[in-house]
Amino acid sequence: MISGVKIPTTRNGKATFNIIVETAIELFYINGYHSTTIGNITSEAGIGAGTFYLYFANKKALYTYILMEFQHDIRKRIATKVNQVEGRFEKEKEGLKTFIKYALENPHSYNIIWESLYIDRELFINYYDTFAKRYEVGLKESVEKEEMYDVDTELVSYILMGVSNFIGLKVLLKLGDNNSNVDQIVDNVMNIIRTGIFK
Repeated sequence: MISGVKIPTTRNGKATFNIIVETAIELFYINGYHSTTIGNITSEAGIGAGTFYLYFANKKALYTYILMEFQHDIRKRIATKVNQVEGRFEKEKEGLKTFIKYALENPHSYNIIWESLYIDRELFINYYDTFAKRYEVGLKESVEKEEMYDVDTELVSYILMGVSNFIGLKVLLKLGDNNSNVDQIVDNVMNIIRTGIFK
């Protein structure tokens, strides 16, 4: 449960709640968190300020809810796909592919997630720390199964998250060349991870 957020139970309440969230996501994406006011959100959503405060104590509570929803959605999407394959290498490959496709479908997620560093540093730290800790659980299991070398799994979790984040940015922002074929990009990345880069 996120402090300052009241999840509605009625159908109409849920619909209004979702309108507020969807509107805020769009405005945070376009204008940024600091340049978006509650007035902007309520005006664009077509609701009164009083209605906003039925569900959210303030703008930061709304932003935190959105941030945590992105984290939940990304983890759930990746877990669903990863559980369909066997072996750490294939799981990493499927996870990377799923993350990139999520980023392409939800380009606003990058802006909103990374902006948390400038809204509340603790939010940013907790976002990635939580991800890393959950990631590490699977990595430790893979070390025990001898699918991986006996490595520092915490460090590896951050290395692999870094790969996902920046390959996702490369594709999403069309940085450099060859960004259209996600499957091929992921295959190339995973081949480099498997073989290494230094002679």
